Amino acid sequence: MGNDSNQCTVVYPFLKEKKILITRNESLKNDEIYFNEFFRLIREYSEHCLTSNQNGMDKIYSSLKSLIFDYNKDKCIKRILDHLVDDAVSNLEKLPNADVDNLYKKITYNKLNQGSPDYVYLKEKQMSLKEYILILFDWVNDIISYGDSIRSTKDKHELETILEFQTTGALLYHSEILRSVLSKVYSLVDDYERILYYLDNVSAHQRSLDLILKCLRQRKSEYGEIYKNIQWSFIEPIENIVELNETPSFSFDKIWLACGLEDIEIKTDFKKDYIQDKFDSYDKNSELKTCLHSEIRMIDYLIEQNIHEVHDKDVEIGISKLPCYPCSLYIEQLNNKFKRNFYVGSPTSHGKIYPKWMFRKNEEDMIKNSVTNQLYIFLTNELKLLELRIRKKSGDSDHQETEIDDDAVNNEFIHLMVKQKMKHQ
Repeated sequence: MGNDSNQCTVVYPFLKEKKILITRNESLKNDEIYFNEFFRLIREYSEHCLTSNQNGMDKIYSSLKSLIFDYNKDKCIKRILDHLVDDAVSNLEKLPNADVDNLYKKITYNKLNQGSPDYVYLKEKQMSLKEYILILFDWVNDIISYGDSIRSTKDKHELETILEFQTTGALLYHSEILRSVLSKVYSLVDDYERILYYLDNVSAHQRSLDLILKCLRQRKSEYGEIYKNIQWSFIEPIENIVELNETPSFSFDKIWLACGLEDIEIKTDFKKDYIQDKFDSYDKNSELKTCLHSEIRMIDYLIEQNIHEVHDKDVEIGISKLPCYPCSLYIEQLNNKFKRNFYVGSPTSHGKIYPKWMFRKNEEDMIKNSVTNQLYIFLTNELKLLELRIRKKSGDSDHQETEIDDDAVNNEFIHLMVKQKMKHQ
């Protein structure tokens, strides 16, 4: 469903109540209108799905795409134009210059995923691998062209251009052949992983919507009636005020010393680069307003209300973005304690740490100590690595094979994207 800001949205499908539970770090503002319209369209799509009305499903699918991408337009544009992905874009721009005659000879494949553009072109259209690689390069050029268009139009962004950008990004992301091409063209793993991360990021809304609808289409006998009557409910966030026993700058000094980092000049450079003047404002307050992050708030609610519907290995909650590092550590502890799989723990995190983070009310000391100790180790290691980088800066120191997937629904959604691409070519 997405967010219109940097908010993290967490959902839980409460199947017994035919309801989607939703929470965020902050209370809803004007999003009730969006959620009401989104779930109205989902209910209408389900009606058409249960009666196998393909024209009705296609019409609602188009409406859902427009609703979601219009709501997330600013965020989509930010992702597309983010200077942090300039390296990925730069690598994409170089890709179509690769020697296709030499490249396609290095790539072999046996079985293709039916729910991929590779299958549509190489199997259904009986296209040669060389021709298909040229199609992929055309799509790469389209991505670059759409990005340039969005960048040049400034505040007058056309929704259709963003939709085309994301559809193309999703097709490229789903292509295993492209991944194989990237591994052959770029010798450094980071170079092609940046491209995949970029394609993942800019097509996330397209792929998320498709996943929701695929789930219904594949299991409509199980989920049809639930989707047809689905409602939503918002769980209010939890905040708290914490009295600080010492100033943040004093805590930082203690951690710095505990790491054995005694060089005053390096410490000064570190503060200048990473903290600036933030301690001036932090140290003036003896209180800190903390917030239970939305993924932990959802888990907290499920535990409090004794909601436990998943009996297999399925992940229980959906998160619109990766958890922060403390959340990933905490979820891992909660998974172990309650013998559940709320969400994947520490291996999946964007690695960030936020100052206003908090534990659940009355959390066990053992869990708090475990998370705190791991966090302390992480911080000390990061400080040491950053200190080394500052010193260096200052001069002081392949066969492609996938299994066949006979899922006609996966194939249908890929066909929709391919059809949309062909219509605009």
